[in-house]
Amino acid sequence: MFARLLGIPLFLFTLIGLYLSWEVDAEYSWMIILGVILVATNHVFSPQINWWWYTRHPLDLDPAMKTFLERFDLAYQQLGPVDKTRFRQRIALFKMGNEFMPQGWESVPEDIQVVISAAAVKVRFDEENLLFSNCEKIVVYPTAFPSPAHQQEWHSSEWFSEDGVVLFAADALMLGLMQPTKYLDLAVYEYCRIQNELTGRQHQNNPGDPWAEIHSRTGWTMEQVQQMIGLQRVDEMAVLQAIQYQPLFQVQGTASGPTQA
Repeated sequence: MFARLLGIPLFLFTLIGLYLSWEVDAEYSWMIILGVILVATNHVFSPQINWWWYTRHPLDLDPAMKTFLERFDLAYQQLGPVDKTRFRQRIALFKMGNEFMPQGWESVPEDIQVVISAAAVKVRFDEENLLFSNCEKIVVYPTAFPSPAHQQEWHSSEWFSEDGVVLFAADALMLGLMQPTKYLDLAVYEYCRIQNELTGRQHQNNPGDPWAEIHSRTGWTMEQVQQMIGLQRVDEMAVLQAIQYQPLFQVQGTASGPTQA
């Protein structure tokens, strides 16, 4: 990371000051003081420094994750070369700007981090600000889980707005990616909900019957979607929004984000 590289000359500057003050003149002690301050500042603000640098000099995903997206993400496959590069770079930035917290295993696998980050990027693809200010913590379980808000329901995704944390089951995320006609993309679904809270869209009145539209596009009933998520209470408008990011379910003129032609 850039902040770590930046710390090397700052550390060397401090060592030089230590040497000069010891071997030449004590007046060089100012270099030690300044160096320590700069090293400490660089350490404390390393996330902000890294974000500043990499928004101007974007990183790309490693070759394995590029291949992963090319094989399995239908929306990514439809992009042109320039947008594919931008999409991958925004995934790398999103991963950097969010905290992935494993539950039930030692770490969140790289491909799961990419699946989640790609979903968030799809929802905010055309926006300058990539991060969701109301959600920077991502908890990932291997399989379905209960939670304090839903203790009796083992579910596969949840947006807990009070703590600004989104929760996922990794196996369900992979099903949504690998079998998109049979399973809802839960990461896109939850980030649609998170985006709606930011914009206030969840409070708007939506005419018509969302479940009728969902069924006409996907063949899924409300009960089937409830089973996919694992909760009885489902945000039907977010479901409808989520399937608009899935190329197989798009209706001409309704898609948004990177899946547009």
